[in-house]
Amino acid sequence: MPEMPDLEASISTAPELSPDRLAALTSRFVSIKSVNGVDSERDLAVEIAGELEAYGFESALVGDPDRPSLGARAGGEPLVVLNGHLDTVPVDDRDEWRFDPFSGQIEGGAVHGRGACDMKGGLAIQVAVAHWLASLGAAHGLVLHFAMGEERGEPGTEDLLDAGFVAPMGIVLEPTDLQLGIAQRGLVTLRITITGRAGHASQPALARNPISVLRSVLSAIDHLDTQPAKSHPLLGRPQWTPTMIHSGVIPSMVPGSCVVHVDRRMIPGETIDGVVATLSSELAQVDTSADIQVEVAEEEGIYEPAEVDADCDTVAHMRQALESQGQEVRIFGTPYSSDVRHLINSAGIEAVTFGPGRASELHARDEHIMIEELADAARVVAAFALRAMGEGGGRPEHRV
Repeated sequence: MPEMPDLEASISTAPELSPDRLAALTSRFVSIKSVNGVDSERDLAVEIAGELEAYGFESALVGDPDRPSLGARAGGEPLVVLNGHLDTVPVDDRDEWRFDPFSGQIEGGAVHGRGACDMKGGLAIQVAVAHWLASLGAAHGLVLHFAMGEERGEPGTEDLLDAGFVAPMGIVLEPTDLQLGIAQRGLVTLRITITGRAGHASQPALARNPISVLRSVLSAIDHLDTQPAKSHPLLGRPQWTPTMIHSGVIPSMVPGSCVVHVDRRMIPGETIDGVVATLSSELAQVDTSADIQVEVAEEEGIYEPAEVDADCDTVAHMRQALESQGQEVRIFGTPYSSDVRHLINSAGIEAVTFGPGRASELHARDEHIMIEELADAARVVAAFALRAMGEGGGRPEHRV
């Protein structure tokens, strides 16, 4: 196999990593609907499995047969795992999109459509890098994750890890604007239920209106958000943000309950139990009558905070890969949460977050991904894989 500097120099001319190839893959993946809660991820998983098996990768559908995740490997000792999720968020007002959100339209130097940025462009990079490494005979040691259900905290990546698709180092290809994410905030959605007693609005004194203490509950949340708190150097301080309030069934009826949802962003070192206890303690001070109860519970879909050491091997290889491809090294902490937490916290993998696309495109109307940025990210990931796997890669049978 040629020396690594020669291979790194060839990355820019590799047909598998070309902008046209990456745009075509991304467009095709966008056109296969995989909206969480609407479409199964199965069709997209099967499509990607075909792309990989043609290059000698072994693949398996794991987890829920109706909504499976796809794992793939080239054989040999696992060295690097690339992780991405198959599902997307729903489309908002479809009539206000510039292009059909599932057309995968290529125009203006970008691929357009739901999931183009989050994160079917990342999936295209995984497939393209796998093809390129296989064409060189350097793919052994590569493991690939294509997970279901990430958008709602479902166990797609956990199923893949449980099935043995693990490696010492990894990248989660969420959009980071080509910044290198070594820490991420956690997320827990808290549900505050204020329970009173329903009654006719013409005689409110006979009821117990939970809305009467809503202002005090919101003030308690605001108080917590403004209190001095430990700050993380990359992620800042924790945040408490009320996001949803629901109460009542008809205007002429005093409701029996009121529910407030709170988005709580966590930093490494915090625990779910600690966050729940803090909110419960604060709400215990809310002035309520004996007939109105306030309770706290966490919702499903918890994302724990996670981070890796800035001096670990994965970060070192990523720094070198970025520099070798003429990209600036920008270390940051992701403000959003992703499945990187499972790689780090559950499997002990030195994993970072890195990919094309910007936060402004996440879950946005007229979502798109710039093709040149796809290519820039793919070159960096390819250079990282070469460095991280070294010459431990062997040659899977190439059947095309």
